[in-house]
Amino acid sequence: MLGASACGKSIVITDAEPAAPAPASSAPPSSAPASSAPATSAPPASPAGNTGLQLVGGSAAENGLSGNGGTPVGVQPQPKPAKWVQLSAVSAPAVGTYLVDVNQSALYRFDSDSVDVTRCIGECAVNWPPVTIKEQGKVYVTHGIEPSAIGAIQRPDGIVQLTAGGWPIYRFSGDAKPGDLNGQGKDGVWFAVGPTGDKAKPS
Repeated sequence: MLGASACGKSIVITDAEPAAPAPASSAPPSSAPASSAPATSAPPASPAGNTGLQLVGGSAAENGLSGNGGTPVGVQPQPKPAKWVQLSAVSAPAVGTYLVDVNQSALYRFDSDSVDVTRCIGECAVNWPPVTIKEQGKVYVTHGIEPSAIGAIQRPDGIVQLTAGGWPIYRFSGDAKPGDLNGQGKDGVWFAVGPTGDKAKPS
């Protein structure tokens, strides 16, 4: 294994062979309305330090796994951090390139956060579930993502949340199926997150 640092956090990159590039998929966003809750004031989370997070090239399936590692969809609860997480980059004309998880759920960033800091807790985190992973969990990184952009922080409750470019990443409870982007632009502060943590931009 090769030790490396991403976004100021200690991670471990495995020696797994990187996957062959695959074309980005395109899925139209849904226009279904959804509600959100404001952020709750909270102490900032601290960088995860040495969580043993492992980045693995290629999809989970290419690495012999099936299922979703414990990553739910939409409003489904996540009783505990995922065993593993898969991140992929896809595109939609109106949004540009953005991250999705293994369920093809769009991933978002929150303008009230900052690098290595989450301010979405309580009811906010119910509407916008953080992308969490157990310590020493594996993150499968597919085509279109620079592994060094992926890292993690510890939330105020100690749970590890993934970051892109240092920005904490979330799902949206209003996205019920692959291709939904109901959280895009929500309340003027939630946006699909690009592979480097920036707001996704239209192609």
